[in-house]
Amino acid sequence: MEAKNFIINTGPGGTFRSSGSYQTLPEHIDKIFERFDNDKVDEISIYFHGGLVNEKSGTETAFKMAKHFLDAGQIPICFVWETGLMETISTNIGKITDTKLFNKLIKVLVKKLSEKLGFDLLEGRGTGNLLTDEEIELELSKPVPFESYSNEQLATSGRGVQAIDRLPDNENILLQSLELEFRYLIEPDFEFVRLISETRLTIDNGQQEQSRGIISSMAFIKHVAVIAFKVIKRFIKKRDHGFYPTIIEEVLRKLHIAELGSWVWSNMKVKSSDMWNDNQDLSGLNRFAGRYFLEKLIDYGKEHNDVKVNLIGHSAGAIAICNLLNATASIDKEFVYSKIVFMAPACRVDLFHKEVVLNKAMFQEFRMYTMYDEFEIKDNLVPYFYTRSLLYLVSGILEDEGKEYDSYILGLERHIDGQSPYNSSQELLETHDFLYKTKTLALSVTDSTAPKGLKTKSITHGGFDDDDDTVESIMYFLNE
Repeated sequence: MEAKNFIINTGPGGTFRSSGSYQTLPEHIDKIFERFDNDKVDEISIYFHGGLVNEKSGTETAFKMAKHFLDAGQIPICFVWETGLMETISTNIGKITDTKLFNKLIKVLVKKLSEKLGFDLLEGRGTGNLLTDEEIELELSKPVPFESYSNEQLATSGRGVQAIDRLPDNENILLQSLELEFRYLIEPDFEFVRLISETRLTIDNGQQEQSRGIISSMAFIKHVAVIAFKVIKRFIKKRDHGFYPTIIEEVLRKLHIAELGSWVWSNMKVKSSDMWNDNQDLSGLNRFAGRYFLEKLIDYGKEHNDVKVNLIGHSAGAIAICNLLNATASIDKEFVYSKIVFMAPACRVDLFHKEVVLNKAMFQEFRMYTMYDEFEIKDNLVPYFYTRSLLYLVSGILEDEGKEYDSYILGLERHIDGQSPYNSSQELLETHDFLYKTKTLALSVTDSTAPKGLKTKSITHGGFDDDDDTVESIMYFLNE
């Protein structure tokens, strides 16, 4: 197949404008629907890839998935809306981890927080003695540092004598105590103090403000105390993402958030919404490609009452589909999609609840494939640095431009399983019921007893569209 016959590449701002080597034009979409009409097409599956990829990867995925749909008797349409998030993350992580100040900071946080949270007991201590520099270096040399340091381990092993297991009534007391303890660790280290005085930092100062520049060692220590306090608070509330990943998240939130990729994630989400914007008073390439396609799809559905339209999204593709459902309702509330499929969805639970759970009349059936948490936490996004999956990073640092931690993400089992502390709102509970009380959810890895259409074996976030069991399940579901 030629790309113009099934690929819709959204350009800058979700428009038809060029953004790479392949450009979709309005006449390409016109031709697609002319062919649909001539061939009396009655089964259309629309695919949205994830948000990590660039144009080349997105196009390759489109061709791969198109073949699967064709083999299953479906006519494919694939949206390519490249973001290159992973490239941005990888580049900026390299810049961050190469700095001596970052490495010094991580070590001092590990040293103090292992004591404050009680992980010193895991090392056979339990007396409040800090980990030695050699012990920390050894752990940091592993692809997954401090792998055993989890809330579950604390629950089974007990806590050290100095451990904090609840917040004081006056949280400032703990902050002041942490600040004093970090002063004793940092100020005697002359190289540490020198690095602070020579390094320009991007600092989150609260109230959604950031500043960049050289700060004093005293100011730096105050920020380190805040980082440690937030890690402790997350552990106590059981909203942490593991010991080492939570430290990394809070460091990035406080000191490097503008440099990691949250702005790319935010822009990608905006693009996933903008592509469906109204084209009234717009013309030519300034029109929104998604909206142009959608209006023609709805018109085609009115002319061919028996047409079935399916929506399939991987990762951030689920966000694009939620926004598509919203746009569809604004054009024609009577238009009904046949089946919706999400793979490892990166959309927020509140968005899914609003556009899917509360709008069951807009589709006939829903199916979702994602990983059990035991596999999610082993899907190391960046070994040695961020040792959780992409969805954990989205939840921990990328959502809301880093202002929110542990955002509820649909593809994370921990956020949808209905267990404390993720059962505290109506939207969480209703989402849980929607997914778990029907044959709607398949958690990887499924066993041999899983019925057809509910088998999946991917153990990586990016692997679902390459996993034979998942692909076969999706095609079976679409043809049921």
